[in-house]
Amino acid sequence: MEQKSTFTRSAMMCGLYIGIILIVYQVLLYITNQDMNPSFGWILYVILTVGVFLSQTGYRNSVPGSNIKYSTALAYGILVMTCAGIIQSFYSIVLYKYIDPSLLEKMQTLQKEALIKNGFSDDQIEQTSGMISKLGPSILIFSNLLGFAFYGFIISLITSIFVKKEGKYHEQITEKLDSKEYNKND
Repeated sequence: MEQKSTFTRSAMMCGLYIGIILIVYQVLLYITNQDMNPSFGWILYVILTVGVFLSQTGYRNSVPGSNIKYSTALAYGILVMTCAGIIQSFYSIVLYKYIDPSLLEKMQTLQKEALIKNGFSDDQIEQTSGMISKLGPSILIFSNLLGFAFYGFIISLITSIFVKKEGKYHEQITEKLDSKEYNKND
């Protein structure tokens, strides 16, 4: 029970830190008027990947014997990213509702330009624009949260390969647990 509590608390704190770093990065983009520039989007994924990897490594090193299974590292990474997504969603609420409500309109304009550039017909553009205009901040925030969980899964699938470390300590604990369960059945 104590280890489960430490697992969750640690993941939430790491998610909080990653969320704050993302907010600072996005505020810098907003201040420099580069928030709609897609070429800066890849930096976000670098921040997320490095953040998840460092979080998983930190948790692994805090576990006795510095051993962690792949599945534990994967779950930890997903939880970290979900917590970062929650923090990011709160920032999005403040940004879209209070700081700059016109950002949704800017996003719609950029989307229309992209559709025109890709050769969509006027009817398709109008239909897509109608769907986009119905999206409010709450839908964007919900999709943002799901996106963070999904990206957390993908990133954690990869980073967990490098973080997992099962050694003699893990085998000893598994043997002790197996013997205790065996003794209970007698």
